[in-house]
Amino acid sequence: MVRNVTDADDILQEVLLKVWRHLATFRSESSFRTWMTQVAINEARQLYRRERSKSLCQPLRDLDAFASSGESPHQTLARAEVTQAVRSAIVGLPAKYREVLILCDLDQLSTRETAQWLQASIPAIKTRLFRARLMLLAALQSSRTRARERVRKLDQYPKWITGAPVRYRGQAVA
Repeated sequence: MVRNVTDADDILQEVLLKVWRHLATFRSESSFRTWMTQVAINEARQLYRRERSKSLCQPLRDLDAFASSGESPHQTLARAEVTQAVRSAIVGLPAKYREVLILCDLDQLSTRETAQWLQASIPAIKTRLFRARLMLLAALQSSRTRARERVRKLDQYPKWITGAPVRYRGQAVA
């Protein structure tokens, strides 16, 4: 039932432990071999359930570590802020849309490969990808709007708080 040898070894060890721990619950209604085989089958099913529930997506790599030598500090900061905004927007997506977006757009898997990974139909993957892109766009636009609001509020503070020179009756005040 298990294709991977290491998984089979793990299941065998787990089965032997469970049989040993629950030996007192064996009721002799069937043979010991049948009971032990059923425990092994249940453990294999559990392994498949755990594997299916694992996230298929890898965490995003730190792209900021590879700053271009031709970039100014301002460009590096702007790129880091955009990267952080995109990451935050992706993390905010529901899981089924986030997985499709990462597999198709970031890992560059085909629609067919993504459908196989997620055990879904190709039309379902296309629909999820379309919706994920719309949600990402909406989240990024919302993030941009919030950033503009923060800048607008910052402009309302007196200039001595923001570090800009303050003028009092035409003269600059330090």
